Amino acid sequence: MSSLTPFKDLVHRRCGLHLEGLAEARLVKAVEALQTDTDINDTSKLIAQLEQNEAMFDRFISQLTVNETYFYREPEALHWLADTYLPRRLAEKGKPLAIFSAGCSSGEEPYSVAIALLERYGERAKQLFHITGGDVDQQVLSKAQKGIYSGMSFRALNPALKHRYFRPEGRRLKIDDALRQWVTFCSFNVLQANADKLGPFDVILFRNVSIYFDEATRRDIQRHLKQLLEPHGILMCGVTETLGNDLGILELHQAQGVFFFQDSTLPSALPANDEPPYRDDPLPALAVLSETPPQPPENEPENESEHKQPMTSFNAALQQAHHLLNQNAFSEAAALLSDLLVQQPWSVDALLLAGLVARWQQNFADAYDYFKRAIYVAPECWPAHFFQAELFRLGELNDAPGQRKRGYAAVIRLLDASKQADGGLSVIAPPIPPGDAYFLATRYLGAQATTQGVG
Repeated sequence: MSSLTPFKDLVHRRCGLHLEGLAEARLVKAVEALQTDTDINDTSKLIAQLEQNEAMFDRFISQLTVNETYFYREPEALHWLADTYLPRRLAEKGKPLAIFSAGCSSGEEPYSVAIALLERYGERAKQLFHITGGDVDQQVLSKAQKGIYSGMSFRALNPALKHRYFRPEGRRLKIDDALRQWVTFCSFNVLQANADKLGPFDVILFRNVSIYFDEATRRDIQRHLKQLLEPHGILMCGVTETLGNDLGILELHQAQGVFFFQDSTLPSALPANDEPPYRDDPLPALAVLSETPPQPPENEPENESEHKQPMTSFNAALQQAHHLLNQNAFSEAAALLSDLLVQQPWSVDALLLAGLVARWQQNFADAYDYFKRAIYVAPECWPAHFFQAELFRLGELNDAPGQRKRGYAAVIRLLDASKQADGGLSVIAPPIPPGDAYFLATRYLGAQATTQGVG
């Protein structure tokens, strides 16, 4: 047995941390520091000290996690919370709503949520929402409560937000006192979640934390976190952790490209790709497209630079339409895409974006038509196959099991050929990561086969 095994067992039993691989090097350093501080080299005596001395155990644990975090990490999820889920939740349940950052480290995540909500609701946010951060590491919790940060914490934060919510504190920056006092922090062990003392919460963020836990521990953690959720509350993991946390404890959902988990015994409180309740602008008139792609002119111009500038301008406008869609500015995106499709009626990028806009505005028949045209131009456009199948699965169009099956099967076939296929898109990136589309298509196709008694 390795001399590290007793320490690994203790940490796993108390905190669930899985100290293998690269994490083992941190454990070696922590044990060496413990031996120096206590002048004890006997493993059994050191374990006994850690068991009996909570302050010593806290210092030991603080050396074992990376605590790599920063403001506005994965901003798409923050914007979806502030602009889509929480407004609907307020309308259904009323205020205040409770938000919990589990494994909050030094506090950048709960403070980022607070900033996003202040940007969306102004000072009313402090009456509408309660925000709490919890972590097992007492040293990082102390830092979170002080709210003082240095350079790398701000690497993804818009400079305007940095200027608005922070002030100089020596060579570092301190978060605005009113915001700091709004967010509360507490000691929290994911393996000992106690619903009697904490929660329930409408949103639990458990992002970029589960990398420290093996699958069996992640299952235990989800069971504990599930107890802390309000009915129809949601659990959100980091983007790269989502599929690894789809363990059958909570049900995986997708809305507007954001993944979250809910209690599978309850109907979803937010249908996938639901329209934000505060945007009800009518969709501008859609461009009428011909049934066949235009043929290239017989005589191409001798000077290719004649078309270089218009194409550059078209691509820039496509990127702008993509940005508007990501900001939920659906009317503006639709108007821009309508103009672009007049210029290039068979642009796969424009057709796919127009389909997404139409879908989020609940113009499902138009969305289907746009996706269909994108597939006609580029049969390899797996995002169009995926979102077209979603229209049927979610009941946005009258279900056609055959078409739904073909759509998901096309996604699997195309991504089997190339896991990072661009789907025929030349300007924008696929709206859903290929790995996520493949996973979901496989899952939904399997569910359909089970329902039909096939396989």
